Amino acid sequence: MKLNKALIIVTSVCMFSCTNGFENLNKDPLAVNEVSPQLVLPYMQHEGFQLDIGEYQMSSLLYSSLYCQYIANTTPSFNSGNYVFNNKWAERGYWTPYYQAQLKNLREVEQTLGKHPEYNDMYQIMRIVTAMGSMRITDIFGDVPYFEAGKGETQTPYDSQKEIYYDIFKELSEAVGLLKQKREGQLTYGSEDLMFQGNVDQWIKLANSLRLRAAIRLSFIDPDKAETEGTAALKESLMTSNEDNANLSTSLYIECHGNPLVGPCSYRNEFRASKTMVDMLMNTSSIADPRLTLMCSQTEAWVSGESEVQYRGVPNGVAQADLAEEEYSNRFNSNVWGYMWGYTWNNADKGSHTPTPSGDIIRPLVMMNYAEVCFLKAEAAIRGWEGAGDAKSNYEAGIKASFEEMRAGAPEGTYTTSEDEIYLTTGKVKWEDNADFETRLEQIITQKWIGIYPNSNEAWAEFRRTGYPNLNPVVLSLESSINAENGEFIKKLRYVDNELINNKENATAPSLNGGKGDGVNVRVWWDTNRYN
Repeated sequence: MKLNKALIIVTSVCMFSCTNGFENLNKDPLAVNEVSPQLVLPYMQHEGFQLDIGEYQMSSLLYSSLYCQYIANTTPSFNSGNYVFNNKWAERGYWTPYYQAQLKNLREVEQTLGKHPEYNDMYQIMRIVTAMGSMRITDIFGDVPYFEAGKGETQTPYDSQKEIYYDIFKELSEAVGLLKQKREGQLTYGSEDLMFQGNVDQWIKLANSLRLRAAIRLSFIDPDKAETEGTAALKESLMTSNEDNANLSTSLYIECHGNPLVGPCSYRNEFRASKTMVDMLMNTSSIADPRLTLMCSQTEAWVSGESEVQYRGVPNGVAQADLAEEEYSNRFNSNVWGYMWGYTWNNADKGSHTPTPSGDIIRPLVMMNYAEVCFLKAEAAIRGWEGAGDAKSNYEAGIKASFEEMRAGAPEGTYTTSEDEIYLTTGKVKWEDNADFETRLEQIITQKWIGIYPNSNEAWAEFRRTGYPNLNPVVLSLESSINAENGEFIKKLRYVDNELINNKENATAPSLNGGKGDGVNVRVWWDTNRYN
């Protein structure tokens, strides 16, 4: 396949031109030192956002999906759900994809612009991709190497999260300004752009939407800057429908390897839907969430007639020794195999059971969706930001956009639309204009948490920013600095071993993270203590 060849070329190039942890200071004289953005971009997207199952598992499924409580671990083989740090997962799942696949390649192409002005618009799209990655890496680790990173140096200073966020605003706004000029003589992306196939207008919408995301992230810690940037973003073109969703198609992975991303990990029986997730879908409104069958499977035990419980989730952080108990077993708890992921579990009648991949639905990996933009606008509205529109209208539009997105491609009869209005207008979902700020914020973030599923990195960041939705403390924390019995949660990931060894002076500086240093119980800059 043509795209596979492009990825092979890019991988080969990056074997020479990219460094892992900045340790290779000397360039191979035979290396390819100048590459086309058309070859680099798919590598930045594919590797940088973990379209390979191993890296996806190490980042999302073994860290952020557990920490935002979309899923719960059910195998004694893994203990990151008990807050045990695994360096390999953090490095391969987060650190290396950002620094090697994204930032390093951005720096490489930047150096060629004087010689190749026709690359300029393609470079602006690379800036947007990297800005998305930059936001994620600093949200996960706090202060990180940024301004001097990606230049081939081992001893790289760390920059404050505030400075990084301020530069992200600059990167996004400048990229949009240049792309809007529609200059002549510019080369453009095509199929090698795994997200928008070179559609510049959609990249502009994504960049503006990301700017609004970043602004909302700072709304508690830096409200003036947040409002300035958020108001500016609201004046620009944002995502207006699910057609604008920033999707990375997993069909590439399926064609090459035969499996979608989430499905194989589910099929290995290493996790199930969390108790938090199932309870949220069952009890937030007066009726079950209409998305329930799209997000969670019926329990295997219910299908086979062994149990009367149709949907059930596992508490997060169950002790490894207790996972063998029947109540935590995979058979008695719901998988994340709703029709959203293309499996036949839910169309099995009670008494028969065929939980096998259907192969009919290929779900993309969504980096940002229209539903999120609606919820961002809803929060901007309750904060009084100019141009945000009506809070209730944005909030309900976000829920409806999520309904539409999750139903796309689902087989007939696997969901119903008949109770959508009841869900929207009853229970804790119902919007009251006269409710106080905290009540409305909790509603917005709870629905955002559901509506952006399975974007776990963003869901975890929003919990740490707001304290919503109301997550359950893990049953057992094996991290001495986090006392789950006192309701404490993990705050971030610590720095990876490669940094602590090769960049020790910078990675262990006492001034990091507002003078708090490093550790999984250290809050990042925008985390203002709204949860334990």
